[in-house]
Amino acid sequence: MSVEVAPPLSSAASSPSEQTQAFFQTLTDRAPDDSPPNAEDGMGADPLTQPAPQVSPQGSIDFLLHPTELAKGRRAAENYLSSFRSEDTRKIAEEALETLATVISGGKCDSVEFPWQQVRPYHGAAALTILKEKGAPQRIETLRCRRDTTRSYRVVPDAYPARQVQKIRSTLSKVIKECCELGFVIDPDQEGGASKSKTGSAKPATHAGRLLADGELRALVAASAAEANAEGFRDAVFFALVYRGLKIAEITALTLESVRFNPKTGACNVVAQPSHGGGRGRKVTLTNDELIVLEDWLDRRGDRSGPLLCTLARGGKVEGKRLTIALLKEVCASRAKLARVPEFVPSDLSRSAESLTNHRKIARRKAARAAAESLSSAEKALYLHPAEVESDAHSQAIQFPFLGLKP
Repeated sequence: MSVEVAPPLSSAASSPSEQTQAFFQTLTDRAPDDSPPNAEDGMGADPLTQPAPQVSPQGSIDFLLHPTELAKGRRAAENYLSSFRSEDTRKIAEEALETLATVISGGKCDSVEFPWQQVRPYHGAAALTILKEKGAPQRIETLRCRRDTTRSYRVVPDAYPARQVQKIRSTLSKVIKECCELGFVIDPDQEGGASKSKTGSAKPATHAGRLLADGELRALVAASAAEANAEGFRDAVFFALVYRGLKIAEITALTLESVRFNPKTGACNVVAQPSHGGGRGRKVTLTNDELIVLEDWLDRRGDRSGPLLCTLARGGKVEGKRLTIALLKEVCASRAKLARVPEFVPSDLSRSAESLTNHRKIARRKAARAAAESLSSAEKALYLHPAEVESDAHSQAIQFPFLGLKP
C-alpha cells in the first residue's frame, strides 16, 4: 500500500495552536509560539488549521481524538512511513506503529489514525514497560481483533523479543521527531530544567517549582509499581495518595489505622488526620488498581505499628521510621528519571495535590451542569444532523492505561 504525502504546511499551520499548548505544557518549559489564526468553519476546510478544544493538564485526559489532532497525527505517520524505500521495511515500521497505537490508546486507534504529537515522554516509557510484560502480545492481539471485527486472531509469542521492543522504541522516537519537524510539538530534546555544559554534563538549574499534571502522577505510580519490590510498592502508594489529593504532611502522618476497609461496600478509604486540633480530617477513596498496590505494600510492610509509609533498609527490610523530606527528595528524583517525568520536589507534590483536588471539584460541577443541559442519545438521534453526531464521537478523549492493558 503506497502512502501519499500531503503538501507542505503553511507557516501559520506549522506551530502548535493556542488551544493545544496547554496539553503540551508539561512537555516543555519554553514559551510557546504564536498561535495561528482560527480558520472559519465550513465544509472542505483543512482540519490541520482548525482549532482543537483546550485540554487542562490537571484533567485525567491523556489523548484527545479531535479531528484536528487526528489529522496532525496522520500527517506525521504518513510522512514517516513514506520515507521507506522498501515495502518490507515499511510494513515492519507500520506494524510497530500499530502496536504502539494499540497500547497507548487501549485498542481504540490504529497506526495512522492516532494523535502522535500528543505523546509525552512518560507515555512512551510506560508503553515500552507494558510491551516488555509477559503476555503483552496476546493482549494486544485481542484488542486489535476487538477493534477490527474482520481481523482473524493470529498466533503470537508469549512475549516480545528484546530486539523487537528496541525497534518499536526507535519507531516511536522517529515519529515524534517527525511531529517536531512538522511543527506540531516542540522538540522534547529542547526541554528546559537543566542546561548542558561543553562537556555534555547536565548542570542543575534553579528549581522554581511547578505543578505536576494528572498523567505525570499516574505515570509515577505505574513506574514505581513496575519494579515489583518493597520500595517500588511503597513509592507507588505514596504517589497514589498524592494523586488522590493528600499533601506531604498528611501522607507522612498516616498510620495503619488510617486505612479503613468497608467489607459491605468493598471500598477502601484512607483517612488523614487534621494537621491542627479539631476537625474530622480528610478521607480519600482508593480505586481497585490503587488498592492492589496498597495491598502489595502492606504484604511487605507487615502489621507492625508505626507510619503507614516507612523507611526501608538494604534488601527491602522494613525499618519503620517516618519518611523525611530529605528521603522524599531522593524518591522524587529517582522516580522522575524512571518514569521520564520532568524533575520536581516534594513541595511541588503538595501544591499539585491541592490543584488536582480543586480541578476535580470544578470538573464535577461543570459535568453536572452539562448533564442537565445536554441531549440524551435518543434526542441526539432525533434532532442532530448525522455529521454533528459523528463529530461529537470523534472528539472523545481517552486515558492511557498506565497500569497495563486489560484484555
